[in-house]
Amino acid sequence: MLNRVMKICFVLTMFLFSHVAIASDIGFTVLGVIASSKGKAGVALLKNKKTNKVSAYREGSIVKKNLKIIRIYRKNVDFDQNGKTLSMKVGDDEASYKNSPQPSNSAPVASGLVASNGFQKVGSTLTVNRELKDELVNNNLNKILMQAAAVPHMKEGRLVGFKLLEIDSGSIYEVAGFQNGDVITHINEQPINDAGLAIRALRSLKTAANASFNYLRQNQPHELIIKIN
Repeated sequence: MLNRVMKICFVLTMFLFSHVAIASDIGFTVLGVIASSKGKAGVALLKNKKTNKVSAYREGSIVKKNLKIIRIYRKNVDFDQNGKTLSMKVGDDEASYKNSPQPSNSAPVASGLVASNGFQKVGSTLTVNRELKDELVNNNLNKILMQAAAVPHMKEGRLVGFKLLEIDSGSIYEVAGFQNGDVITHINEQPINDAGLAIRALRSLKTAANASFNYLRQNQPHELIIKIN
């Protein structure tokens, strides 16, 4: 009887552990992503935990010995480490071995970040109070980057910007007036024709007093100006 109980416990233990993703410290943190799209390689912004150096890596890049980026999703990055697949979510410090199906990247993300009394939209100008700006950008930027998918937008074989898709209801993007299909072409008058440049430009907003976004909607030019009050 005792041997039978021990066998049952052993089987249950093996079953449970076969479905648990074991955490692994790969030495990097995922700060932000531009998701891969059909025929277009995504880009991940990674921070080296030892040196604090931040670098942009394209899908397929070798981050370090025996660690390669194999897929970039809207919310997470998949790595190959010695033939095993690990997945790391944006903002996480550790990766997990993938033992379960990849979560859908189109699932809605509850924002919980937008306080309507911190914004005022008049025409093409969005005024944000400083307290809310600091809360959103300094403390929740990773979550903000996950409130919409951004995919490279090509014209005549040339990258001209990034198209916004899957904008979450109630997100900062919706409050600002962006719509699915809008193509952001410039941030603070700088052309966004490189994925790494786009991520760096977004992160530069942490210290910016004001910001401007030029974008195309149905091929018509528009501008959004953000002022910090």
